[in-house]
Amino acid sequence: MSVKEFTYIHKGKEYCLVVTRKHMKSVRYTYKDGVFKVSAPIFFVTQKQIEEGLDKYADKLLALDVRTKASDDSYIYILGKQVPLQESGEIKFNDETSIVYKNREDLNKKLLKWFLVLIEKRHRYYENIMGIKKPYKVRVRKVRTRYGSNSYQTHSITYSSILMHYTVDVIDSVIVHELAHEFVRDHSNKFYSVVYKYCPNYKALHKRLRKGEFA
Repeated sequence: MSVKEFTYIHKGKEYCLVVTRKHMKSVRYTYKDGVFKVSAPIFFVTQKQIEEGLDKYADKLLALDVRTKASDDSYIYILGKQVPLQESGEIKFNDETSIVYKNREDLNKKLLKWFLVLIEKRHRYYENIMGIKKPYKVRVRKVRTRYGSNSYQTHSITYSSILMHYTVDVIDSVIVHELAHEFVRDHSNKFYSVVYKYCPNYKALHKRLRKGEFA
């Protein structure tokens, strides 16, 4: 494996470009903290090809980097609202429940439990109005690649914990999407006709989800 640094110029601005060559089949581009990072095969891909590829993805990578973070050391988004954080403290919710936390790790654990209760309640609501006879087992996991997953074998639906940062209507759109697979397993027009029946503004909500618009 070899690692080299270069200066990459995009739209007249200089960036640091770190190219790591290792045993892999394709090229992967990322951007974080002012640095473009490229992982590339040891052979067959030239530096010129790497930079030409980066030219295609640079704007998209930069746009992703400026998204609002779901949380940092001073705040966290919960149900679309930015909540201030301290080293320890209490978070109060509109339903008069609260979470008292000793540190960030303690808060994260308690938020997962709190969110499971909330999303299961929303999930049961939509099971009822969508006419689903056999209730699903509801799980919450720290998953970044998918917002929800419907398992036909276990008759369970797993929701990503990242959904807790979004407003309830966005969360509901994911619930409807996953429950719609009870009737149609693929993502055909027939499937989306079920989704839009119970979530008419699904397209706009899904756009907010993909863009990371929490508020």
